[in-house]
Amino acid sequence: MDSVQGALFNALVLMVVGLIGWLARKVAKYLDELGLTEKLDKKQYLVDLAVNAVEQIWKNEDGETKLIKARNQALDLLNDNGIDITAVELTAMIEAAVKAMNDAFNSTKVGVIEMKEEEK
Repeated sequence: MDSVQGALFNALVLMVVGLIGWLARKVAKYLDELGLTEKLDKKQYLVDLAVNAVEQIWKNEDGETKLIKARNQALDLLNDNGIDITAVELTAMIEAAVKAMNDAFNSTKVGVIEMKEEEK
């Protein structure tokens, strides 16, 4: 009896996972048809550009000053391209860009440290 219940449960889980996968593909296709994916990618690209520019130009400033400058720079770029964005969305994209930049920097730093240790 337990083995039958286990088999039924496994079959149910398999069907639910398959349904979620199918639904995810349909949602992604729908968003692509609406052009939302492309618009979101363009927003993130422009925000990344602003964050990188602020980091290069004002690298000696504190975090709050950089955030304000990145927000202003990103808003200018987005407005120039006719893209609307909410304050919450902009803040989330800036934080994502900063995290990606820090992750890239830290992974490079770890590689350099490992190379120096190997030379010894």
